[in-house]
Amino acid sequence: MKAPTPEQVEAMMIEKMGALPSSLNSAKAIDPRFLIEQAMSSKFSIQDEKNPFDPKTSMMIALAVSITLGSEECTQEQTRMLKKMGLSKEEMAYLVKIVKHATSSAVMGNAKAAFDTFES
Repeated sequence: MKAPTPEQVEAMMIEKMGALPSSLNSAKAIDPRFLIEQAMSSKFSIQDEKNPFDPKTSMMIALAVSITLGSEECTQEQTRMLKKMGLSKEEMAYLVKIVKHATSSAVMGNAKAAFDTFES
């Protein structure tokens, strides 16, 4: 199977998201092959036919990671796609609550070395 061209990938992304995210537009200006790489990454994760999660759950996981990493552009794009998939306000609220809990739990885990060192 022949790999798609950057132009084909861009057209698919625009069809799916309504526009090419600005980060990918900037990357494309440097090397259009970044579009293919991004699409292949999605194909082998979120869009993989062996993915045990449904598309909405997969996108919710991606959104949770984007929120955690602080990627505003990805957070906006994924939220737009999730709204089209029927994400409710309640689901959004719980997604953020779970991210908030996981992040604060990670802080406690990261502080273990400080706690242990202080007590030794």
